[in-house]
Amino acid sequence: MNQSSSHDSPSLQPSERKPLGQLLNEAGLISAHQIEIALQEQVEIPKLKIGEIFSLRGWIKQETADFFAEQWHLLLEKEQKFPLVYYLRKASLLDENQIEFLMEQRNQSQQKVRFHQIAIQHGLVKKQTIDFLLRNLLNPQKRQKTASPFAVATPYKILQSYVRGETDFPRSKLKKIKLNHVTLKGVNLDSSNLVEAELKKANLSNSSLRLANLTKANLEKAVLQKVDFEGACLNQVNLTDAHVEGSNFSQASLQSADLRHGYFVNVCFEGADLRNTKLQGADLKGALYNSETVFDPEFDPIRLGMKHS
Repeated sequence: MNQSSSHDSPSLQPSERKPLGQLLNEAGLISAHQIEIALQEQVEIPKLKIGEIFSLRGWIKQETADFFAEQWHLLLEKEQKFPLVYYLRKASLLDENQIEFLMEQRNQSQQKVRFHQIAIQHGLVKKQTIDFLLRNLLNPQKRQKTASPFAVATPYKILQSYVRGETDFPRSKLKKIKLNHVTLKGVNLDSSNLVEAELKKANLSNSSLRLANLTKANLEKAVLQKVDFEGACLNQVNLTDAHVEGSNFSQASLQSADLRHGYFVNVCFEGADLRNTKLQGADLKGALYNSETVFDPEFDPIRLGMKHS
């Protein structure tokens, strides 16, 4: 195994080459939780490259890690472009037998259909992976451009910084970011954009998300003990089955939020907007509210164990 093939060359600046974990995550080949595990293992075994960890755990082939670590940045610079199947083969995302099978399926189809569409239909390649390859290799004008370190705060960048001991990420642009199952305890995400963020089963205990925008974010079954959501926008957020004990929602907006079956013991809802909020099965014992808290007209907070402050 090439010991230098599974990580980024230190001779290149971050603006010239994305980290391997970030590339694989953007391509839909590695999840944020898998990145978290790999980065933690690197702390324990520094000599182990992140691509090697992904491969050893069976998440991707070593050849795939090597392709994105060694060849990806060169292919981006080449003016000559090849059919998509060429890149799928080079990245070991499809083997010869799979390619032959998909070619036969396409030839037998009565409708005009592209090779990659058949690959997606048969579950051999993810649509996210195909879109990533098309956008970067065949439609380079559509590549996203960043203006600042956190203008596009990727799961890899956030987790890498966190593993290194950093916890201060205020005003981060994290719209639609996917951080399911990750642990980010005690982080500062004040005033951050987390609209439609995926944080299912994530652990953000003891964190600060004051004035953050979490509209339509998915926090199902997340662990959110003693989190400060003061003034945050949580409209239509999914907090079903979440553990939110002792958290602060003062002055926060939770309109049409889903709090069903969540554990909201001893939280603070003073001045919060809870109109159209789904609260069936939620444990609200000791939750504080005041005269500024807005409920639906028929809602009785005392009956559910809430306390007027």
